[in-house]
Amino acid sequence: MTMSARDQVLGAVRRSLGATGAERPRLKAVEDRLARPPLGVIPARAAARGPRERIALFVEMALASAATVDVVRDEADAPAAVAAYLRAHNLAPEVRRGGDPRLARLPWATTALTLKEGRTYGDDPVGLSAAFGGVAETGTLLLASGPDNPTSLNFLPDNHVVVLDAADVGATYEELWARLRARYGAGVMPRVANWITGPSRSADIEQILLMGAHGPRRLHIVLIDPEHAAAKADGDAAVPAGSTPAGPVGGSTLAVAPSGGDDEERAPEPPPPSAPSEKQEEDEKLDEELDESFPASDPPSQTQP
Repeated sequence: MTMSARDQVLGAVRRSLGATGAERPRLKAVEDRLARPPLGVIPARAAARGPRERIALFVEMALASAATVDVVRDEADAPAAVAAYLRAHNLAPEVRRGGDPRLARLPWATTALTLKEGRTYGDDPVGLSAAFGGVAETGTLLLASGPDNPTSLNFLPDNHVVVLDAADVGATYEELWARLRARYGAGVMPRVANWITGPSRSADIEQILLMGAHGPRRLHIVLIDPEHAAAKADGDAAVPAGSTPAGPVGGSTLAVAPSGGDDEERAPEPPPPSAPSEKQEEDEKLDEELDESFPASDPPSQTQP
């Protein structure tokens, strides 16, 4: 029987280690690690915050990664938010989604959207997914693969719309990993766990930022937050309601007039000249010394006729 390349490689590794695969200490080490996964360093930036602050931090970090966020107070408002996003970007009123029951139960009939279900083969402009959770630390979405949320929807459409419940926003990656293991259990974990932070981009070529390099050009998050109104009333960390687009990467090139002044956009004033650096002063001094050591020859005199 011909061995596969995989079996040949693994067989060579076992022979070099003198392992048969039946050694009890080796098996126990693997079992212990799977049963009690070690934790990495937990950043205090998110872990030390309360639930409302975590949601606000998630939105802040998602916007910083060039995603857009729309906060709605009821899941029944999510279809209208999706439709509004499509209109704002002049997209056809149709989306493709998986079979996730969280999406299926939404009142799509209240909109004019056409829904398609199942994986995409790259010919759908808009993919719709339901996130397993969000990471406040970096504004990252966690999507578990499967028929409910096909992985192809995360990468092939130019526009990816993700519905996220505010209750599913955790502080750190470790918290979401623990939640994922608890939800699925040993042996039935999803084939892929996709961690998505903002739309796809790359600056590998000449440091020029290209959106949509390996996936969607746009990422839009519909955040369902029933406590949003109460949080604002209590003065807690508030999440901005409504569509909140991220600004251009690197900041705007136009300065906005202050409130109460001229409404027209103005070009920013040039920065004041900076003081010469020590190196500039040394270069100027060296030039002066060279001029003194090697004076330029006088130009030839011209005789007037």
